[in-house]
Amino acid sequence: MTLLLAGFILSFLGSIPPGLISLAVAHTALMRGIIAALVFASGAATAEFFQAWIAVVLSDWFLNHLSFEHLLQWTMSMVFLGLAIYMFFFAKAPQTNTAVASISLSRQFIRGWGISIFNLMAIPYWFTYCSWLRIEGWWQNGPFSVFIFCLGITFGTMATLSVYAWLGMTIVRRSHNITRYANRLIGLIFFGLSIKLLYGLIIGLP
Repeated sequence: MTLLLAGFILSFLGSIPPGLISLAVAHTALMRGIIAALVFASGAATAEFFQAWIAVVLSDWFLNHLSFEHLLQWTMSMVFLGLAIYMFFFAKAPQTNTAVASISLSRQFIRGWGISIFNLMAIPYWFTYCSWLRIEGWWQNGPFSVFIFCLGITFGTMATLSVYAWLGMTIVRRSHNITRYANRLIGLIFFGLSIKLLYGLIIGLP
């Protein structure tokens, strides 16, 4: 249950800042209706389930090789700090394509899957969080734990994308304002995680 909740919260928060997938969901709701948008969102969320599973496997390998653990913690702290700086100063709302076409619900699912699977940031994002959860001792070994965590991620992504679908028109019109505040919130979270890791590393120095 802890991993399910952790996956849900991390995914929900990580999906808040407007990006290509969330704005595509909002645009689909605006142009083709809420059902089409939710089907699109379910395709994107399903793809993220498998991306998260790959990230767990990668984090398993790195943390089973103890010589990499210290290096991984330093790397994670720098990644979190870099993400915080990016969210505060550089993240922008992407532009959406306003072309309208009639697409079936099955193709909407495939569209969502396709756009999500080519989101190159998803695996490094979940790799970092999986490694952090393991280092903090919140992870339980076994395939069931992996399944529960990835399921929580899927639910979290779907929850956030559903909000974008329901508020599609508002999100599209005000995406720049929403981006500014959402990115700062996520930036603060990343900054806090970076400071926590750095503090632990410095305290542990001889």
